[in-house]
Amino acid sequence: MGAFTCCMTLSKPPFTFRPAQAIVAGVSVVVLAVSTAVLTATMASPVTAVPAVAAPALSVNTTGFPSGGANPGIFTDTCMLATTKPNDPIMMPGMTGSSMQHDFFGNPAVTASSTAKQLVGGSSTCSTTADASAYWTPVLYQNGTALTPKSTLIYWRAPAASASAVKTMPAGISMIAGDEAAGSPQNPKIIDWTCTAARGANIPARGNTPRDCPAGSDVRLVVTFPNCWDGHSLDGKSQQNVIYTDADGACPTSHPVQIPQIVMHIAYPTSSANGLTLSIGPTQQGPTVTGHADFMSGWTQSRMDADVAACIDTQTRCGRTSGPDATPAGGVATR
Repeated sequence: MGAFTCCMTLSKPPFTFRPAQAIVAGVSVVVLAVSTAVLTATMASPVTAVPAVAAPALSVNTTGFPSGGANPGIFTDTCMLATTKPNDPIMMPGMTGSSMQHDFFGNPAVTASSTAKQLVGGSSTCSTTADASAYWTPVLYQNGTALTPKSTLIYWRAPAASASAVKTMPAGISMIAGDEAAGSPQNPKIIDWTCTAARGANIPARGNTPRDCPAGSDVRLVVTFPNCWDGHSLDGKSQQNVIYTDADGACPTSHPVQIPQIVMHIAYPTSSANGLTLSIGPTQQGPTVTGHADFMSGWTQSRMDADVAACIDTQTRCGRTSGPDATPAGGVATR
């Protein structure tokens, strides 16, 4: 709060003395005059408000964590399936039951009308309750039967070359990765169909279509979100508030703010790519080239800020976060 000036002054003393009183109360008149003058001057002078003392910033102890080198700063968050509904609060807000079928992770109270502000502080299926965000992807079917995803592993990261310039994830932001209207396979750096790790088996290279996985592993969809923000637009519906860095890892002047990059890893209970389709409407299915994911932030902002500062900005590999303070594995959140 800045300084403010009181606008009320006294144009004349609020008391009137009769002549007979002036002699016997002469001293009183002088004192009152002085007092009134002081009061008038005080009321007419600017009054500076004392600024509120900010609460200490949350910090995270990362002593002993690996850091530096060519590796990115990173922390992770694991979220289980929260609900499955034909809703889309970003692209079709308020239109309950009208979108494609989506698997939602994180906040189980999400509806077609949810806003980021409403999500904050809610319950969560994520490993840290500081993350009450909503993450969603179209339902994956195999031969017409919906596959229930086991979980989604979420990375928050930044390239090593730009780690120190990364700003925290903006409060209230929503964004979309991938193209639900794609008619051909998308860039595997954005939509990557791969497999979970299996003992003794190599993970297949990036691919823009699903492939069979080794026995003991599952089909996995990896979705990489844009990480350059325009600095003012929070609503992701236009799909223009965030874009990807250029080939050199820099953000363009139109979207100058580099933010943490979200990477979702969704695992499905099948090792076969046979008969896989994605939801494209409330009751319709289509090709897997339409893969995409949505994010609406419900993070407790102080926790997000602390982990970005401690892990991403310093190129520290903080690992999995958990608990109400989004504490990285081995780290302790302190004030």
